[in-house]
Amino acid sequence: MVILGFLLVLAIGIYGVWRLSDRSVERGYGWPIIWRLACVIAAFRISAIWLGLAGLRRSDWVQIPGFFISMAGLPDIYIVRAARAQPLRWGILASLVLAATSLPWSAALLWVVRRLRNQPLTRDYDS
Repeated sequence: MVILGFLLVLAIGIYGVWRLSDRSVERGYGWPIIWRLACVIAAFRISAIWLGLAGLRRSDWVQIPGFFISMAGLPDIYIVRAARAQPLRWGILASLVLAATSLPWSAALLWVVRRLRNQPLTRDYDS
């Protein structure tokens, strides 16, 4: 079930990136910026997962920030929630999922930025 969910998210992400990539290069940002942003997103979210796991292994107050830090992987880590009972396995699977879904997240984020930049900053109201 986990593999099917992962493949579904991956297929939707690839389709989304493919749909966004067929835009003209002049209006878009291009693949280099998408890849750079995807690497930044993946590095941030994967490091947050492992820091959260390290915090959750302790039995003192560090569990609270560990829990909130691990929330940086939402909603993608729901795919691997079946492996939550085994922390090392969950961390590895969550890292793989977050690495795979960082590319669609970066493409979507750049698409939103491009849409917001194309909107006029002021509105003309008829008085």
